Amino acid sequence: MEGLKRYWPLLLIALGLIGGIFWWQDKRAEERRVEEQLAQAQGIVRVLSATFSNKAALKVGEINGTLDVTVVDPGATPLLRSSQKATVPYSVGYTLNLSDVGADDYRWEPGARTLTIRVPTVTPEAPNIDEANRAVAGTSGLFVTRGASANLARRASQLATAKAGEVAAEPANLAAAQKNAEKVVAALARTPLEAAGLGPITVRVITPATGVRDGERWDVSRSIEQVLADRPR
Repeated sequence: MEGLKRYWPLLLIALGLIGGIFWWQDKRAEERRVEEQLAQAQGIVRVLSATFSNKAALKVGEINGTLDVTVVDPGATPLLRSSQKATVPYSVGYTLNLSDVGADDYRWEPGARTLTIRVPTVTPEAPNIDEANRAVAGTSGLFVTRGASANLARRASQLATAKAGEVAAEPANLAAAQKNAEKVVAALARTPLEAAGLGPITVRVITPATGVRDGERWDVSRSIEQVLADRPR
């Protein structure tokens, strides 16, 4: 026993060295993991910034149809009053501005290989009225002058434009355009990232209004911008 006691200090030193080696290996492994995540984050920002920078008006949907409108031209006197019923074709596109999407709008989960992108809400474009295919259902009036006819056509176009804008702004149509925008952006992001060597990934697209999904809270996870800001100097 007395002989063994003499070796206790050496044994303790050896155990300390072994523990230090394991600690150093774990520390290096963690550092390499962080470095890989930072490289991935930087690569994502670089690729998507280049992809989205010129997408200020990315078309993500369109609605079209016809509107029945009735318009009146008061005329110079009551005797010259005229009215017209017309069916007017229209279309309204929806666009998404991706040019302002930055590093703070990305969330990268390396373990799940999932990228979440926060994008703005879609915006309806100005309605397009197809004047060439406007169909007049009927015109009434004692005497419809050429000026009155032109005024009726102009009023029909204005009314159809206003109604088309209202249709485009309906919640159901906006929601459909937004859902399609999510698919478009996911595909737009996935292709260059996979081509850049990130491999198969899942891309989720949300908006500020739909930011809470699947039990997650957008504001508690770290954005790529925060990850890059906290990287070791």
